[in-house]
Amino acid sequence: MRPLLITILVIALGYGLHRLALLAEYRGWLYYRTRPPRMRTLGLLEELADPSVEYRIEEQSSEAIRAANEESGQGTSPPSLA
Repeated sequence: MRPLLITILVIALGYGLHRLALLAEYRGWLYYRTRPPRMRTLGLLEELADPSVEYRIEEQSSEAIRAANEESGQGTSPPSLA
Protein backbone atom coordinates (compact mmCIF):
# COMPACT_ATOMS: atom_id res chain seq x y z
CA MET A 1 0.00 0.00 0.00
CA ARG A 2 2.80 2.42 0.88
CA PRO A 3 4.70 2.09 -2.48
CA LEU A 4 1.45 2.76 -4.35
CA LEU A 5 0.88 5.96 -2.35
CA ILE A 6 4.45 7.14 -2.99
CA THR A 7 4.08 6.42 -6.71
CA ILE A 8 0.85 8.41 -6.91
CA LEU A 9 2.43 11.33 -5.03
CA VAL A 10 5.47 11.35 -7.32
CA ILE A 11 3.25 11.34 -10.42
CA ALA A 12 1.06 14.12 -8.97
CA LEU A 13 4.14 16.18 -8.08
CA GLY A 14 5.59 15.70 -11.57
CA TYR A 15 2.33 16.75 -13.20
CA GLY A 16 2.10 19.79 -10.93
CA LEU A 17 5.63 20.85 -11.86
CA HIS A 18 4.79 20.32 -15.52
CA ARG A 19 1.74 22.59 -15.27
CA LEU A 20 3.77 25.19 -13.35
CA ALA A 21 6.43 25.17 -16.08
CA LEU A 22 3.74 25.60 -18.75
CA LEU A 23 2.33 28.58 -16.86
CA ALA A 24 5.79 30.11 -16.52
CA GLU A 25 6.38 29.62 -20.24
CA TYR A 26 3.04 31.23 -21.07
CA ARG A 27 4.02 34.29 -19.04
CA GLY A 28 7.41 34.43 -20.75
CA TRP A 29 9.49 33.54 -17.70
CA LEU A 30 11.17 30.50 -19.29
CA TYR A 31 11.29 28.29 -22.38
CA TYR A 32 9.98 24.85 -21.53
CA ARG A 33 8.38 23.16 -24.53
CA THR A 34 9.10 25.70 -27.26
CA ARG A 35 12.52 26.70 -28.47
CA PRO A 36 13.93 30.14 -27.75
CA PRO A 37 14.31 32.47 -30.71
CA ARG A 38 17.56 31.89 -32.56
CA MET A 39 20.22 34.50 -32.07
CA ARG A 40 22.02 35.64 -35.18
CA THR A 41 25.49 35.49 -33.71
CA LEU A 42 27.20 35.23 -37.08
CA GLY A 43 25.59 38.47 -38.23
CA LEU A 44 26.57 40.16 -34.98
CA LEU A 45 30.16 38.94 -35.25
CA GLU A 46 30.34 40.05 -38.86
CA GLU A 47 28.99 43.48 -37.92
CA LEU A 48 31.57 43.81 -35.14
CA ALA A 49 34.39 42.83 -37.50
CA ASP A 50 33.17 44.98 -40.40
CA PRO A 51 30.80 47.82 -39.41
CA SER A 52 30.27 48.78 -43.04
CA VAL A 53 28.18 45.62 -43.52
CA GLU A 54 25.16 47.37 -42.01
CA TYR A 55 25.69 50.36 -44.28
CA ARG A 56 25.92 48.09 -47.36
CA ILE A 57 22.69 46.34 -46.41
CA GLU A 58 20.94 49.69 -45.96
CA GLU A 59 22.31 50.93 -49.30
CA GLN A 60 21.16 47.77 -51.09
CA SER A 61 17.66 48.12 -49.68
CA SER A 62 17.47 51.81 -50.63
CA GLU A 63 18.67 50.96 -54.16
CA ALA A 64 15.94 48.34 -54.42
CA ILE A 65 13.33 50.89 -53.31
CA ARG A 66 14.69 53.43 -55.80
CA ALA A 67 14.54 50.88 -58.63
CA ALA A 68 10.98 49.92 -57.71
CA ASN A 69 9.94 53.59 -57.73
CA GLU A 70 11.50 54.15 -61.14
CA GLU A 71 9.72 51.09 -62.56
CA SER A 72 6.38 52.26 -61.22
CA GLY A 73 6.85 55.69 -62.78
CA GLN A 74 7.12 57.59 -59.52
CA GLY A 75 10.83 58.21 -59.89
CA THR A 76 12.47 61.02 -58.02
CA SER A 77 11.09 64.49 -57.49
CA PRO A 78 11.01 66.78 -60.56
CA PRO A 79 13.87 69.28 -60.94
CA SER A 80 13.32 72.64 -59.32
CA LEU A 81 12.85 75.76 -61.43
CA ALA A 82 15.37 77.84 -59.52
